[in-house]
Amino acid sequence: MKTNKLSFINLLPPRGEIGRGASWLALELILVTIICWWAFDPVLEQIYIYNLPFGYDIDRVVRMEVASTLNRSERLERKEEISTEEETLLRKLQDLDDVEVAFRSVYTAPGFYNDYNIFCRLQDSILMRFSTTYFQQESPIFKAYGIQSLTPEVPTEELTKDCEEDKSVILSRSLALAYFGTTNVAGQTISLYNLSNNFKEDVYRVRAVVEDVRHYWRDRSHTNCYICSTLGNSITNMPIIVRLREGVSPERFREKCEHEWQQSLTTEHCYIRKIESVSEKAGFDNGRLDGALMHRNLLIAAFFATNLAFGVLGTLLMYMRQRREEAGVRRAFGATRWSIFWGFIREAWVLTTVSVFIGCIIYFQYQISGDFYEKGVYDNPAVHPSCPFACTFIY
Repeated sequence: MKTNKLSFINLLPPRGEIGRGASWLALELILVTIICWWAFDPVLEQIYIYNLPFGYDIDRVVRMEVASTLNRSERLERKEEISTEEETLLRKLQDLDDVEVAFRSVYTAPGFYNDYNIFCRLQDSILMRFSTTYFQQESPIFKAYGIQSLTPEVPTEELTKDCEEDKSVILSRSLALAYFGTTNVAGQTISLYNLSNNFKEDVYRVRAVVEDVRHYWRDRSHTNCYICSTLGNSITNMPIIVRLREGVSPERFREKCEHEWQQSLTTEHCYIRKIESVSEKAGFDNGRLDGALMHRNLLIAAFFATNLAFGVLGTLLMYMRQRREEAGVRRAFGATRWSIFWGFIREAWVLTTVSVFIGCIIYFQYQISGDFYEKGVYDNPAVHPSCPFACTFIY
């Protein structure tokens, strides 16, 4: 205990050259800790976000893009005919053995497209932005994705039943908690604002609350709402979302569609142009948008870690070399080499521990205050409800 106390006293600045050398080494260690956190924090954050659950059956959902042989003006003139053919195409898909359920997606769909132009107002002043998915009456969207209902009186299979067009909304768990503070909100009303329509305020009745989902692997915002809309009544060539049966892989399903069912999955003017699974879409976005960023951050972090480690090691060795005279005096008074060595090690351990702790405190203060990273659209507003509309949005 006495030796440890002396080792700590030796680090104090009043101890002459030893203390001043320890002070400079401590300052360097603090700076190294801050820089290492700055380099590694984005990498750790990306890894954490990537491993968050999506909230639905990502491996069993496939998006089929519907195309038409007619040009745009002809499709508009023959809209009712095209809609009838698309319904026929949908029924053909539903009759396939590998398909559990299929529906026409209105404008947006989790995992493929989303709309961030919807807001709700918190505490009469704070606007919260979130993803929005539109669906039609009687649509099996929640059954297809495997999104579970949190409202006991409204099971998953009946979520879209009894919904009023442009008047009913289904909230995610996080959005219900952020707005109401509870998930037991069926029957209550919520005010939503549409940015694309000059912030027009619409009041919706909450049909139910469902589990949180992520639209993309990099998305941390689980605040979603699902609006029963009339959009699908005026749109043609809407994509079809398919939930595959248990044990059927998207690759096998695509191969069958391209070879065995190619002729049958067509109508006079409509056909399937592209088949894409949610897992493939997530992997594509990862490689195209964030894979390069991840590699860059890893290289930067590795570069900083290697150079800073060598720098600290060199400084520590110089610090030890400056104390050779002290080691000689100790040896003259009967100290063994191992006692001198472990004494230096204890001093280095105390110095490193205290310096790293101080460096972490300093970095976390900057990180939490947002000086290093600003909150963006992918932050969960339920966790950060104070994020105003004016905050930086990242696309």
